[in-house]
Amino acid sequence: MSPLGGSLPEELLGLLDALAHSPDPVFVTDRHNRIVFWNRSCEHLFGYPEDEVIGQSCASLLRGCDVHGNRYCSERCPIQQISARGETVRHFDVRFTAKDGQGVAADVNILHLTLPSPEHFVLAHILKPAEPARPRLEPGPEPPPRPTLVAVKESPDARARRLTAREVEVLGMLAAGRTTPEIAERLHISTLTARNHIQNILEKLEVHSKAEAVAFAFQKRIF
Repeated sequence: MSPLGGSLPEELLGLLDALAHSPDPVFVTDRHNRIVFWNRSCEHLFGYPEDEVIGQSCASLLRGCDVHGNRYCSERCPIQQISARGETVRHFDVRFTAKDGQGVAADVNILHLTLPSPEHFVLAHILKPAEPARPRLEPGPEPPPRPTLVAVKESPDARARRLTAREVEVLGMLAAGRTTPEIAERLHISTLTARNHIQNILEKLEVHSKAEAVAFAFQKRIF
């Protein structure tokens, strides 16, 4: 990768030689907005070999636009103007045009390299190509819910694991809003037995009311 005309200082040539095989696409422009360095990763990204870009105007070759489609690269390059004032250029997003006409979106960082007159400075453009958008996957079927008794027995809370199968059944009916007589009727047990089950649930879960027991069950994802 040979810079334009070989007129750049030896110190800079050594740096550019190190960038020639960098995995990051890097190109360098002079203060006239001409491309003076183009590394191999840029060749792969844009499709232009080095001999087609050296000496070319960055603006006319890559035709960069901002995210809204407004022309960014131009003969009056704003990056050149900022650099000429000695100000720091923050990274920015640009959509370039490759040799085949395809858009190439990239995050661009500028490294300002000061040179003796008359060149004054060159700008190394370090590109981070945007990740291609991943296709959206259609949501698959939701896994079937675990049986409540399994959820209880696998609960990390020891209080939940104390419940018997019958007590889990009663707790589920409480969560569904059933009253004590309704629970007794559905389970074909006496109201007294239903009350005993509920009392055992409260004691094992260390709560003081049916509402607290139901809140515990939902908090622990039993249902």
